[in-house]
Amino acid sequence: MGNTKSKLKLNKAETIGFLVWIVVLVAYGVACTYLYYNQTQFVEGGKFESDLAAHIRMALDGWGYSVTAIIYKVFFMLPLSELWVALFLAFCTIGTILLTAYVLRPYIGKSIVRLTVAMMSGLAMPFYISFIQGTRYIGYQSPSIWHNSTYIVMKLLATATLFLCFKIAKNYNEALSFKLCAAFAVLLALTTATKTSFVAVFAPAALIMLVGDGLAGIPIKRLFLVASTIIPTILVVLFQEAVLFGEDTGNGIVIEFGYTVFLRAETPQYTMILSALFPVLIFLFNFISVFKDTWIDIRQKRGGLTHREFLVSWGMWFFGALELLLLKETGNRVKDANFAWGYNYCLFILFIVSCIYFIKNLKDKTFLGGNKTFRAVYGIVLSAILGYHVYCGIYFFLRLLDGTTYFM
Repeated sequence: MGNTKSKLKLNKAETIGFLVWIVVLVAYGVACTYLYYNQTQFVEGGKFESDLAAHIRMALDGWGYSVTAIIYKVFFMLPLSELWVALFLAFCTIGTILLTAYVLRPYIGKSIVRLTVAMMSGLAMPFYISFIQGTRYIGYQSPSIWHNSTYIVMKLLATATLFLCFKIAKNYNEALSFKLCAAFAVLLALTTATKTSFVAVFAPAALIMLVGDGLAGIPIKRLFLVASTIIPTILVVLFQEAVLFGEDTGNGIVIEFGYTVFLRAETPQYTMILSALFPVLIFLFNFISVFKDTWIDIRQKRGGLTHREFLVSWGMWFFGALELLLLKETGNRVKDANFAWGYNYCLFILFIVSCIYFIKNLKDKTFLGGNKTFRAVYGIVLSAILGYHVYCGIYFFLRLLDGTTYFM
């Protein structure tokens, strides 16, 4: 009888929790629609500054490298065209949160926890310290961005692509699903056709993952078939590079250390850490055990990498950081800092994966030598740091809603 009552109380609490989250998501969706609609109206020097109005103008002028240009042209054949654009981007924003909660099912048991992690990761921004960098976004790098429409759409598609990759990799020691591989090839190409930034950081990290899995005992033939799914994406990249960096554009890419990251940051050696403070700390507490397990995976041929998500997400961050530190665009794109977009997305994935490991750490009774006090302090301090990341994102978003520039 007591167990029945406790289950009823638990179900009631879960129901209330879901209702609260539904209200929060609906309110957030309405707020995003309001923000994006006003961004479509932006004029130089006005409120609600963003790239959206420029992206729409380029699409209507017939120039564009992203599939979003096609979508905007379709919307502008309809009445209330700006509202359709706003609703589409709000759908992508809320869709990213819901998709994140969905793909977390193999990693986090409770659905309410998954939704909380998804929402927090979708709102997290840099750990803002005013005397290190006076602006809250410019000069930092941020997983949460509301002023660039191609990033908003890419974020949704890239998350679906990445976790589909993890799903394929989880099972390819036993069998390779050609349907999933075909879906992955289409999704990766579509994500790249939205914004090239994702594949630029994902492809080298995925290659290292395939090599690691091969060393850990996955059949080479299967790995080769998985690698071949990138062929359609290569064709998309070649088209985009011709549009953006063709001979008649005057644009190019050169190596110049520090140009992009120093473009707006006063102290990037600090802001890069503060932009990912929570993931960095999770990394420091877990990397030894991860690397030990990985070495055992390879030495004992255990049929793939145990910590694949951890290694790929940090691998993406590494290559994103290299691009941010080393590469520079020339021509009329020289001031755009476009190599930050892929790095920003890496931070989003790092927050998700770091939350997974944070929860694992708290459940592991042997963590930190099995000392309950240490585990409690670890949980409180890391929760506070994550909470401040999320607070910074909420504060920033609310300021955007009153028309404040993202240069705030």
